[in-house]
Amino acid sequence: MINWSDDLRRDPPIWVQIPVLPSPKYSIKGEINMMKINIKKFNVFTLISLLLLISGIGLYIYWGVRFGVWYDIGIYSVTSVFVISGIVGILLSLYEKTEGQT
Repeated sequence: MINWSDDLRRDPPIWVQIPVLPSPKYSIKGEINMMKINIKKFNVFTLISLLLLISGIGLYIYWGVRFGVWYDIGIYSVTSVFVISGIVGILLSLYEKTEGQT
């Protein structure tokens, strides 16, 4: 009698084999480069981004209180545009380049 489980243990099918990816290299020295944020670089663009973030959250709260609907896809889409634009704008306006970057 043929035991199929022994064959699968020795040579598993291709869909069972999981490839092992090499670990990513973060820098030449092997250390992780973190994003440097400098709060002293607060400017007009940071203020506009902060207003976008606050208005997105405020719009969602106003809409939920006013109409009693907290799970509407329309308000999710408008709120997500405001909130994501605000977060990305804040991060980009406060980002500080290190001396190694050009």
